[in-house]
Amino acid sequence: MMKFSSEYMREKFSFLTPFLPYGVLESWEDLNPRLYHAVHIYWLKFYGLWYNTEPKTSILFWVRIVYAVVVLWLVCFLPGVGEVFYLHKRRDNIGDIAEGLYLFLSEMYTYIKLSAFWLKRKDIMALLEYLYRDEFKAKEPEHREILRKSIKSARFVMTYYSTMCVGAVSVGILMPLAEQFEVLPTNVEYPYFDVYKWPAYGIIYIHHIYYKPATCIIDGVMDTILAAFIASAIGQIDVLAFNLKNFNLLAERRCKILPYAGISKKPSAKPLTTEHGVCVRAVLKDIIKHHNSIIKYVSLIESAFSLASALQLMLSVMVLCLVGIQFLSIEEPSSHPIQIAWMAIYLTCMLIEVFIICWFGDELIWKSWELHQAAFEAPWPSTDPKTAMFIVIFMERCKRPLRVTAGKIFTLSLDTYTNLINWSYKAFAVMRKMKK
Repeated sequence: MMKFSSEYMREKFSFLTPFLPYGVLESWEDLNPRLYHAVHIYWLKFYGLWYNTEPKTSILFWVRIVYAVVVLWLVCFLPGVGEVFYLHKRRDNIGDIAEGLYLFLSEMYTYIKLSAFWLKRKDIMALLEYLYRDEFKAKEPEHREILRKSIKSARFVMTYYSTMCVGAVSVGILMPLAEQFEVLPTNVEYPYFDVYKWPAYGIIYIHHIYYKPATCIIDGVMDTILAAFIASAIGQIDVLAFNLKNFNLLAERRCKILPYAGISKKPSAKPLTTEHGVCVRAVLKDIIKHHNSIIKYVSLIESAFSLASALQLMLSVMVLCLVGIQFLSIEEPSSHPIQIAWMAIYLTCMLIEVFIICWFGDELIWKSWELHQAAFEAPWPSTDPKTAMFIVIFMERCKRPLRVTAGKIFTLSLDTYTNLINWSYKAFAVMRKMKK
């Protein structure tokens, strides 16, 4: 009944397919790797920031270039110029500097990550193509459920994190209403006119309503696309673990479809027949090839995102410290409830932003470490000595877990996340003592 309802809804709203991310109306039956990154690519295309693959002689190429420049001017350069003028004008007030600087840095490093994303264009495209390798395809019914779960986690993180960020900036957009329109969602100043006088205030306020959510969505894409790639690697590791634990079962299935004669189709604890042994060897060969492909894939992830993730971790510490300074600079917090709420929500978003990539990085480490246990739990005692030796060698290889590093300095893990929070708190404590 549910399947019929889903097919009916897809058919009814099929006219929306060109305007929605891939996988919203399309079936997931083929488990197309596009499902991992479709939401990310959709929003980058929406803002004109995805890779322009049109030939330079095409009019569409230049239309996309102009659109991308307009978007970047509205959501990056224009607010950035206004924030720099504000910092210059209020340079004598530490509270104003902290408030302007943490917003400026948090917005600018979004576009620094976007620049790194463009610089690594070849690596990103290689990653997207790598997911279509034959080793990564679902070959067993159990694989389909594992990969479906992996895709859901990647899409969930992007969708709900971006929604949360847009909801958070909505508080900032509403803040001028509670402050009698004496402030803007982001503190900016421009030469030659006063931003707090009408009609300039109204125009800039409308601009903030557009650019703040846009910046949040772009930031959400930049933060979670790395998580999506790692999620796909975790899904492949789960498939590999299933194959290791059940290679005897997979060998029996393979024997049924291969033209071997005289193969017993009933499970047996006795030593494998010659024909069955061939199937086991074939399954183990595929397992080793799959493992090699995952290792290569993780190295490609690190190559593509190492610089961007390193910048994110370092700048996050600075932004968290500046938020603390801004909080301390508020003389009467009870008189500014919306501002306090905005800062609390903003701080929460920053913490979750870093937590996402660290959690997925930590999950990658533990999942790859569990491959050793999965190989140990495999039915290797019933195999011949040579096959058992191959499994032991594989177990030794799995003792070194897979991991993604940020700039070859930080490992993306929950330990790194804890250290980051500790560094931020220590800096905040020093600032607090200085104020006292």
